[in-house]
Amino acid sequence: MKYYISSIALVITLLWVGPQHLSAQPANPNGELQQTSPEDIWAQTLVGSRFNEFWSYHFFLEDDLKVHVTFSAANFGSLKSPVTGVRVSIYGFDEHMYQVSREYDIDNLIQDTDKHIFKLREGTEVWFKGELPYDHQVRVKTYKDGVHYDMQFNLSDIEPGFKWGDGIYKVGNEPIGIFTHIPYARVDGYLKVNDAKREVNGTAYMDHTFQHQTTTKLMDSGYRFVSHTDRDNWDVFYFMLPSRTHEQMTIGHRVQNKDGEKDLHEVNSIYGQENSRAFGKRFAHSLDLMLIQPQGELRIVNLVRTKDDERFSLLSELSWIARRAARTFLGGEVLEFRGEAELNDIGDVTSKGYYNYFIVD
Repeated sequence: MKYYISSIALVITLLWVGPQHLSAQPANPNGELQQTSPEDIWAQTLVGSRFNEFWSYHFFLEDDLKVHVTFSAANFGSLKSPVTGVRVSIYGFDEHMYQVSREYDIDNLIQDTDKHIFKLREGTEVWFKGELPYDHQVRVKTYKDGVHYDMQFNLSDIEPGFKWGDGIYKVGNEPIGIFTHIPYARVDGYLKVNDAKREVNGTAYMDHTFQHQTTTKLMDSGYRFVSHTDRDNWDVFYFMLPSRTHEQMTIGHRVQNKDGEKDLHEVNSIYGQENSRAFGKRFAHSLDLMLIQPQGELRIVNLVRTKDDERFSLLSELSWIARRAARTFLGGEVLEFRGEAELNDIGDVTSKGYYNYFIVD
């Protein structure tokens, strides 16, 4: 399905939903696409009674191997002490799906701006480092539940990062930051699980999000789509649907790089949605998205899941009683889903890429 917005009724719909309940509506940033600064890579929160911040790396490797590494810093109030963490998922290494998460006291976090290293604790091999966009490495070596994990990813040919205006989106009065530090890079390195080791090659993407309210309180769902061809040709989406919104209005963006020319689109709303079941949950299978270009052109594109790889939840490692208590305290549970997807955009070829969605359950 491929669309341009040509219907008067659609424009009327946009105008009608725009002014409603303005104080509670999502708001995207103003301004142009900006290059991220060296300071943007560091933690933007770490103060206050509640915050959560994520540095999300996605490695799309040869032979259908996919690795996702997310560094985090979080304070969930009285539920537990503030912590940093890392969670890793590995799909396609062998017949198993590997998922592991580790936490550390937030007081152990090292952010060395001179050496350009972000390390969760001294003495651990859990870090990322390097001055973007010139060089960058990601390292995780850990052990859990009888499984040894050892991986290092070396990034090169890194496309400079971006943010829309100041990178701050809003839901009502709540600010949410989204910085895309690595829209595209080449990656090589190795991945070792227990005694099995593979040399890896492929591409990488990384974004950085932060907010002072928990995702379960603010959001209904969130959506990433990444399509990589080469450094001059890639397409990335990141948008979120706030909770308690009846107009399906979103915060987020699409940035398309075509032959070296970048184009920014606002992801204004989810205009149509069909759900399907995967991993025991129903969530978006086909999304019709209303985009607005800075010059005001309206268009709809269609995003479709084509292959489902994994479901992930941090609470899955808790006992049933602890999980129920955490869900009650947080107001729900964030479930993540990953796999492959296609983007259908009129006047352009169908783009094949990868999705990473979350829903608040």
